[in-house]
Amino acid sequence: MANAVFPSSLPIDLPDEATTGPRNRSNHNSFPPPPDVEPLPEKSDNSNNGASPAPMAPRGPLDHVVNVVHLLSKACGIAAASMFFIAMLLICQMVLIRYILNSSTVWQTEAVIYLMIGGTLIGLPYVQLLRGHVNVDLLPMYLKRGPRKLLAIATLACGLAISALFAFYGAELVVEAYQGGWKSPTIWAAALWKPYMMLPIGFGLLFLQFLADLMCLLTNRSKAFHIEDNPF
Repeated sequence: MANAVFPSSLPIDLPDEATTGPRNRSNHNSFPPPPDVEPLPEKSDNSNNGASPAPMAPRGPLDHVVNVVHLLSKACGIAAASMFFIAMLLICQMVLIRYILNSSTVWQTEAVIYLMIGGTLIGLPYVQLLRGHVNVDLLPMYLKRGPRKLLAIATLACGLAISALFAFYGAELVVEAYQGGWKSPTIWAAALWKPYMMLPIGFGLLFLQFLADLMCLLTNRSKAFHIEDNPF
């Protein structure tokens, strides 16, 4: 009957009953992918066991140095967050004393100022570790790999120079304030060398973080501006 209705039709190959189960899909295809669709990555043999890939082993002493610098930067982040938290508690305590208990405050305002400035300076290396500083990456995105790397090296070199300059003069200011016995012109009369210590500590650790970033860039452990290379 089918041949009478469709005399010129070809026989249709139907799947066998034994092969009616789900077919295994593969990434290999004879047809190229559309231009707007990226090909699927090839799956490795051990991708179905559910185990996460093993971490990469250190490739030399430089990795240990970079890990130590990153650990110091993370410690600075914790210290900066703690200083901001303490400053917030002092503000709450100051409001309670002045507007509820109608008492005067002596050291709270000055301590909050020192904690806020100190937290900002101590948090510099941690922000650099997270790449949280202001970064205009319009020019690096349009540069090729070679010029982009040169621009990243020049940027890190400028960061090293500025942080070293501030760390040096900050340490000089601390020594001068300590030897001269400088104190704040307030009722609290805090020794100024203590809050001044935040300058050399913050910028000194920022210098180390810039140096670690530069070494990772020169040894191809990281990419310039963390931008993937364009294959085209």
